[in-house]
Amino acid sequence: MKLSYRDKVIFVAAIVIIIVVAGIFLFIKPKFGEMNKAKLALEKKQSEQADVESKINTLPDIVASLKSTAQEVEEIQEYFMPEQDPYLNEQYVREILGNNVTTLGMETHYTQASDIKEYIVNPENVVAYDLLINGDLYNELPQEVYDTYNKVAAEKGGKCVIGVTNMIINYRDKVDYSGIYKFIDAVKDNGKTIIVTEFSRGEDEEDETVTEANISLVMYSIYPLNVEKVMEESDEFVFDPNLAVETAE
Repeated sequence: MKLSYRDKVIFVAAIVIIIVVAGIFLFIKPKFGEMNKAKLALEKKQSEQADVESKINTLPDIVASLKSTAQEVEEIQEYFMPEQDPYLNEQYVREILGNNVTTLGMETHYTQASDIKEYIVNPENVVAYDLLINGDLYNELPQEVYDTYNKVAAEKGGKCVIGVTNMIINYRDKVDYSGIYKFIDAVKDNGKTIIVTEFSRGEDEEDETVTEANISLVMYSIYPLNVEKVMEESDEFVFDPNLAVETAE
C-alpha cells in the first residue's frame, strides 16, 4: 500500500506525538515528582533551620538567666550551714559559744536528708474562716462556702530535700542563764540556719552561782553550689551556629 504525501506527514506527526507523550510519562513526569519531593524536603530543612536559629537567638537570654540564677543561689546558700563532719560542726558551734558558758560535752549526729516544706495559709483557711465554719452548728451556711473551704485544689507550698544535723550541748552556766542567752543571740546574729529547739533547766550545783543544763540545736545545710565555677563556664561558653544547623540536618 502506497501512502500519499499527506498520509506520510500525518503518520510522522503521529509518531512524533507518541514519542513526546511517552517521554512525558516516562521521563519528565517522574522528574516533576522528584522535584516536588525535593521542594518539600527543602522546605522542611528550612523550617528546621529557622527553628534552630530561633533557639540560637535565645542562648544569650539563657546564659543571662543562668548567671542570674547562680547569683540568687549564692545568696540563698549563704543562709545555710555547709555540709560537714560532726567535729567541724562542733568546732563551729564552740566558736559561737565563746567564753559565755563552760562546755561540758557535745553530741552531734551526722547530717541526714529531710524534706522541708513551705507553709502556706490559704485565703479560705484563715482563722476567721475557721471560726465561721466551726460556728455553723446547724449547717446554715450556703453549700458554696463549704465547697470553697474544702476545695481540693488549695494552694500547697513547695518542698525541697535539705540536710538536717541535730546537736545536743551540755554546758555549765550562771543560774540566770546569761551565758546561754548570749549564745542564742549570737546564733541569731550569725545569720545561718541554726535553730534552738529545746532548752532544759539543769539542777543547781553546790555552788549556787552556777548550774548545768543542755540545749538542743538543729542545723540546716545544703549541698553548696560552686557559683563562681558556673559563672566562669557561662563566660567561656561559645556556641557555633553552623554546628547546630549541621546537627539539625
